[in-house]
Amino acid sequence: MYLTAGTFNIILRQVSLLGLNEADVLCALNIDSSLLDKTTNKIDADIIGQSIEYIASQKPNIRIGLRMGFNFPVSIMGIILNVYQNCYTLKDVFDRSSLYAPAVNTICLFSSYSDERYFYHSMKVADKFVENYPIATRHIYESQYGIILQLIYALTGKHITPISAYSPYEQEKTPDLLEYFIQCPIQFSKPFRMVFDKKVLDTRIINANPEMLLIAERLISQLLNKEQRQSVSSVVHNYILQTIPGINLCLKSVARDLNMSERTLQRKLLAENTSYQAILDGIRKELANKYLKEHISLVEIAFLLGFESQSAFNKFFRKHFGQKPTIYKDRL
Repeated sequence: MYLTAGTFNIILRQVSLLGLNEADVLCALNIDSSLLDKTTNKIDADIIGQSIEYIASQKPNIRIGLRMGFNFPVSIMGIILNVYQNCYTLKDVFDRSSLYAPAVNTICLFSSYSDERYFYHSMKVADKFVENYPIATRHIYESQYGIILQLIYALTGKHITPISAYSPYEQEKTPDLLEYFIQCPIQFSKPFRMVFDKKVLDTRIINANPEMLLIAERLISQLLNKEQRQSVSSVVHNYILQTIPGINLCLKSVARDLNMSERTLQRKLLAENTSYQAILDGIRKELANKYLKEHISLVEIAFLLGFESQSAFNKFFRKHFGQKPTIYKDRL
């Protein structure tokens, strides 16, 4: 059993959102970092299990699987999206997932089927992994809700919500954190499953473009490296850069992940003469300018900046640049 190094790298890069250091995790577990140099390298399931359980031990009060899944960075999913380039609809993606998924992950077994009204997507973690790494298993299960929705968003540019979902674990409180994240009814203590309206299978794939995402990753990394200040606004700035584009860019989600109330975060940003919206707008302006210079299409730029549609991006652009993005792009 294994994950590819590309997928494992995505997990490791998210530890900074938990206040941990990627290098410290590798060092604590004596993992040879050279294993991660090539994205197609196969990382043994024992390394994956030990790593997730170590990260969980450092943050025992956080359901890291949920947080990581819903913050799965779309901009660095090229290794995953690459296998979906020949798909035209979500039906193609799910029909072929049993063939494609093992290219990056053999710890989890995926299956799908549909009836007249609904589409059902299921997953099972390998029994041996469950036996050896029960804590990691839970985080893997809980990460999948967000990963699947982020993958759908990455491929289609649409925020698609399931009709219902099933969790293998007991409900912790009312409402459970999973219900907050996924925004649909949850049935607990039942095998993992997500249920969608069958019509979602007809949704067209528009964004399976690894080259575009490589450009996005490079430019976002440049902005992350440039931001060195130690302040609340800097933390928010870096958080947004690591999760854009994504399905959880709202103030409420960011405040929760930074362990603050919305009011507290707003107050701290105001003390630094800024606001969440001002930081988000600033990032979008800077990235929009960079993406236009890279000759990325306007539809793809809208997606990369987390807008629901190109028209929403056009409206934002005219407000902040004083002209249509098409005119700005022609002048560049």
